[in-house]
Amino acid sequence: MARLLLLFFFFLILLHYASCSRHEQEKDRIFHLPGEPNDVSFSHFSGYITVNESAGRALFYWLTESPSSENPKSKPLVLWLNGGPGCSSVAYGAAEEIGPFRINPDGKTLYHNPYSWNKLANLLFLESPAGVGFSYSNTTSDLYTAGDQRTAEDAYVFLVKWFERFPQYKHREFYIAGESYAGHYVPQLSQIVYEKRNPAINFKGFIVGNAVIDDYHDYVGLFEYWWAHGLISDLTYHNLRITCEFGSSEHPSSKCTKAMEAADLEQGNIDPYSIYTVTCKKEAAALRSRFSRVRHPWMWRAYDPCTEKYSGMYFNSPEVQKAMHANITGLAYPWKGCSDIVGEKWADSPLSMLPIYKELIAAGLRIWVFSGDTDSVVPITGTRYSIRALKLQPLSKWYPWNDDGQVGGWSQVYKGLTLVTIHGAGHEDLQIPTFYEKFLPAETMFVYTSPYVVSSDDAKEQKMKDKIISLPGQPPNLNFSQFSGYVTVDPAAGRALFYWLTEAPRPSGTKPLVLWLNGGPGCSSIAYGASEEVGPFRVNPDGKTLRLNLYAWNKVANVLFLDSPAGVGFSYTNTSSDELTVGDKRTGEDAYRFLLAQLIVNRNKGAKNPTINLKGILMGNPLVDDYNDNKGMRDYWWNHGLISDESYNDLTKWCLNDSILFPKLNCNAALNQALSEFGDIDPYNINSPACTTHASSNEWMQAWRYRGNDECVVGYTRKYMNDPNVHKSFHARLNGSTPWTPCSRVIRKNWKDSPKSMLPIIKNLLQAHLRIWIFSGDSDAVLPLSGTRHSINAMKLKSSKRWYPWYHSHGLVGGWSQVYEDGLLTYTTVRAAGHEVPLSQPRLALFLFTHFLANHSLPSSPS
Repeated sequence: MARLLLLFFFFLILLHYASCSRHEQEKDRIFHLPGEPNDVSFSHFSGYITVNESAGRALFYWLTESPSSENPKSKPLVLWLNGGPGCSSVAYGAAEEIGPFRINPDGKTLYHNPYSWNKLANLLFLESPAGVGFSYSNTTSDLYTAGDQRTAEDAYVFLVKWFERFPQYKHREFYIAGESYAGHYVPQLSQIVYEKRNPAINFKGFIVGNAVIDDYHDYVGLFEYWWAHGLISDLTYHNLRITCEFGSSEHPSSKCTKAMEAADLEQGNIDPYSIYTVTCKKEAAALRSRFSRVRHPWMWRAYDPCTEKYSGMYFNSPEVQKAMHANITGLAYPWKGCSDIVGEKWADSPLSMLPIYKELIAAGLRIWVFSGDTDSVVPITGTRYSIRALKLQPLSKWYPWNDDGQVGGWSQVYKGLTLVTIHGAGHEDLQIPTFYEKFLPAETMFVYTSPYVVSSDDAKEQKMKDKIISLPGQPPNLNFSQFSGYVTVDPAAGRALFYWLTEAPRPSGTKPLVLWLNGGPGCSSIAYGASEEVGPFRVNPDGKTLRLNLYAWNKVANVLFLDSPAGVGFSYTNTSSDELTVGDKRTGEDAYRFLLAQLIVNRNKGAKNPTINLKGILMGNPLVDDYNDNKGMRDYWWNHGLISDESYNDLTKWCLNDSILFPKLNCNAALNQALSEFGDIDPYNINSPACTTHASSNEWMQAWRYRGNDECVVGYTRKYMNDPNVHKSFHARLNGSTPWTPCSRVIRKNWKDSPKSMLPIIKNLLQAHLRIWIFSGDSDAVLPLSGTRHSINAMKLKSSKRWYPWYHSHGLVGGWSQVYEDGLLTYTTVRAAGHEVPLSQPRLALFLFTHFLANHSLPSSPS
């Protein structure tokens, strides 16, 4: 009987305790948030947990359960932490990333996030440490002495007490998640949870994104990423590696800080957290100003200043604070997304989390690490170096994962850890990706000459025969003239090259002439240069009609497109063996690329009034030097997370000293393996969705050094150019029944001579005082900017203007540039542009071209 009474006594205590827990829990229930949608189908709670009674430290949380239709009781619990250090998980994790709501620009109303993670789990957002967001301390010094250790300890106390308030979550599967500097918080808290072995906390593992893991490897990867993406100069890259690599990222030396500040200036006003995202101008300027005042700006948190502004308005609303049971002590400062004091005064910060990773991997916990590949703050490269340092056994090869028929990123599974990259994502571009539900040459070249002059009557007559009266489906009321036809370059062989001249708007005689050539080799300038890039028209999807290109280069120059060599496009030869024996030399003689420029220079020597008044050349994403292009290609692929470590090593072993156009068997095998790891992405523009209508994955692999930027656009052009009415208007002819194709596989397959380097020719042209501009779209993986930078560095030119961000007409960073040899050579990158820069960034391409013609450097300020 005594035992029964004792048992009943404990039952009453537990009943009272459960009742108190339910009472505390209900006090935290959010019944309605100001401006929330009317159809909210989930429960959410928010409030405080005191973690240190004597200091008066209390942490604020916001729990958003799964919708009732998703059976929230069956879903795991996920604790989300943002980093900074000193940044709010409510501001970023909940309001910008994975939470159920987004804040409208009015700062007053909310809308549903269709990709909220609470569809899959109950989400617990924690503002940590005290002094961040609504979390507070009654001991002012706490804000000035926060560091990793106390943050982890307080977070654990929070968890224990929170589970007592929400006992229904005891023994539920529990995970910890976070990003950025939470790359410290998450494993440190995970370590405590694992070692304490609290039976109520059924801890299963953690997931971290763009995480700070190991200072040395993060630094090495950070600086490589900046250089490989064209964000910093060679000098700054060198200085960063000397002054920073062996120091602390959170407490850098003064020399490292100075080098970081130089890098920041060179990057310009971009969003470093998502380098291809347009910034919110006013707030971005203010953000840069704030960066200059903190010790560690490159680790700071401010993904979208516009969104951050909306959050500031919303969470400072008294009505919102009341509904969330927040700011109950009446904080003497407004709610902010990040605490300047906490972030600037951060105390302890271990150099590496790798020992903790090793411990928790050995414990058998599930660990996932993911990286958005456009984040330049904690980039994918640093994460890959850190994981490589763990020397884990790989269980899978590096492979592309797919979401809705497109490559969502890349992944590799190791014993104890999974690494995932997210394609096109920044520091915090988190929707519900598939991973969470389951846990190359075609260079374009230009030759620029003075206005052309027709002197003979025969030539005038031929010109009028070549005049295009009207193209099928062209827009009405054109204000420019256009001509097309043939010029025979070898009467004996019957080789004739087809051209299309689009003059500048009248009067065109005051404008220069630009000859445009596409590469391949074997690809048509009509197909790509004229129809996709810089020509006056674009072909509509019907393949029958044309529309005007608002950024056509014939607005500022007369543009001459040439199909070269014979056998490409509409150009032809009456000697069938020509297509089987063509190469650089004959193409140069007939009229092609660098060699054309060298021939003109050589033949103009001693001439007082040369007919061809060559002034310079402009080249985009060009094939320059096999060794440096191979090296840069390998580095770019790895730094962008496109290939595995094994492929990187094989490319280094077999391809660096090989020919790009004629690779040997081992190199070719290494290249094919690397390309298989790409998945179905567009290597000509890795941040653009691939068109899968016309090309299979296997076709992409077989044509990886071929031409195929956007098969969707090429498909429209192919249909248009095969129309007999178009042939008639163009004065074009085709041999027999062979259809017009944008690239000739026969020519590409049988290409003969291809010198390994164009660097000697470039040096000769510079000595002849020709103006040379080279530009690179920074999203091109075929002939990427890293290879071009290596090639330019190999010439050891004198720098006239160091690396700087250039700005276009909208006051935004258009890319980066450096000027050499007193302005004779300019190298420029174009931000967020692919292999065909004028296709993916037409406004920036025209802006760049206009400055090239005017011989003006690109502007270094937004004004």
